Amino acid sequence: MDQAQLTKLAIAGAILFAGYKWGNAMVKGAAISLAAVAVGRNIPYVKDVI
Repeated sequence: MDQAQLTKLAIAGAILFAGYKWGNAMVKGAAISLAAVAVGRNIPYVKDVI
């Protein structure tokens, strides 16, 4: 993982955190779901299956 990919993940993480922190219940659920997909796509064994 290089610096460009890490920067993209950090920005996405910040946006999802803001949605989770200050959003309503639907936004919180969506933020958790999107964060799970983002993490899943970066884990080597899971990435091969997705």
